[in-house]
Amino acid sequence: MCEANLRSCSISAGLAFMLECNEGGETQNVSVSWSLVPNKSLEGVRGINVQGNTLWFLPADLSHSASYVCSIREGNQTWNSTFIISVENNTCPRANRKDELKSTKDITCWLPHIFEIDPQAQVTWRNNCHPLNVTHGAVFPLNRSVVGLYTCFVSFAFRGQKYTAAQTTEIYSHKKDYVVTKPEIIYPKEETRTAILGERDKLTCKALVGLNDGEETVLYWRNGSSFMDFETKREREGEREYLLSVVLIPKITEDYLYKDFICVVQHPAGSDSGKITLIPATQNERYYWIGVSLVALLLLLCAVVFLFRVDLVLAYRTVCSPAVVSSDGNSYDAYVSYLQGDQHGSSSATTFALDFLPATLEDLHGYRLFISGRDELPGEAVHDVIADRMSRSRRLIIVLTSQSCASPQTDATNQIWADYERRVGLYDALVKQGLKVILVQVEDGVEEALLPESLQYIRRTKGVLKWRQHASSRANRSFWKHMRYRMPPATRQKSQELTVL
Repeated sequence: MCEANLRSCSISAGLAFMLECNEGGETQNVSVSWSLVPNKSLEGVRGINVQGNTLWFLPADLSHSASYVCSIREGNQTWNSTFIISVENNTCPRANRKDELKSTKDITCWLPHIFEIDPQAQVTWRNNCHPLNVTHGAVFPLNRSVVGLYTCFVSFAFRGQKYTAAQTTEIYSHKKDYVVTKPEIIYPKEETRTAILGERDKLTCKALVGLNDGEETVLYWRNGSSFMDFETKREREGEREYLLSVVLIPKITEDYLYKDFICVVQHPAGSDSGKITLIPATQNERYYWIGVSLVALLLLLCAVVFLFRVDLVLAYRTVCSPAVVSSDGNSYDAYVSYLQGDQHGSSSATTFALDFLPATLEDLHGYRLFISGRDELPGEAVHDVIADRMSRSRRLIIVLTSQSCASPQTDATNQIWADYERRVGLYDALVKQGLKVILVQVEDGVEEALLPESLQYIRRTKGVLKWRQHASSRANRSFWKHMRYRMPPATRQKSQELTVL
């Protein structure tokens, strides 16, 4: 038998079992009906028999695991009780009663409805599901030194058929310092919440489980005198254990408004309760939450765009490459400037500018570069070449090394810096023409304070891309991605068979 306030029962397959709705179910003014959740008739379900206010499993089968609803109608009022039944493939059923060893002299087989049906029913007992070689009736005398699970099996006749029912009692013993405390509702205490008609909602109840509850604590929801369908789980936070019970309301209707939904936690040591009352949300409040949701969605979208802006821009250029390339009359996508000293053939700046940069931007991605030291024609005036090529370029790439910060102590160094300043400090290119500058650092030891003021300003406002000469291609992948992001769309298309870095 399963008590209504527990609402959750475990049955062993092959045993007869009974659910009782209420004692007044057979009175003249009260009608009782049973159904499966959700609102499914029990007619034709093998092994289940309805007798007035009782539901019989004759016997219980694994397929009978389900939720069953008992509806009690008296005049215009209706009460519903839901029972969650779990049929297990165990010989002995789980314990549904507990008694403390010191206060118990004997154990009663708690199946009074069976003995009312068949007073001649035969009883056998098991301890921890092992048969006992003794014969007793419905009352089993207890040895004060033995704890454990005691199961009575009752063979009885019902409607001309033989069935077996069983019930298990746990006998336990406490330590001297054993303490039991009652549970407590954490939330809700007494809460009023707004709900939107036609939308889903969820009611959540959290209870602190008392000390040494022996898993006897029960948490459930009721609306008036009717029990509600819910899901319950246990959680542990540090040394404390909690029960969570959730009611899902698929659609808020008028019937849910201005009603008290009460969450109850029960234990033999005590009980507690909390309630939630739902009231309708105003139109302004509804628009407010819609607005908050839209703003949150917009902020999330902006964050995603900001974090992945480089990949999005490169992907857009790849998909829409003919549309994004503008015809501005410029001959070069970028002018490449780097410091050329006496040992420029072996410097990291020269290696990057003459080898790695064209191999990636020109050969792989179709950019057209003018690289100083590579593309000047013999006999051309240096100043004229720089001014002309920069005026016909969309970007200016400046390669920085540790020598870019060297103090001008010698005439040779002064000459290097003078040449470097002529290349990167052109007022017409940077100011009048609005040429966008990309700073690339290819060595450690570049100190911003020692750079020319124009480069210091560009570094602070635009940042600098760092390339590692001895790193793997995978390590420099992010560098090339950001380099392409700062470059304009390529004016030439390369074969798609080429690998994209």
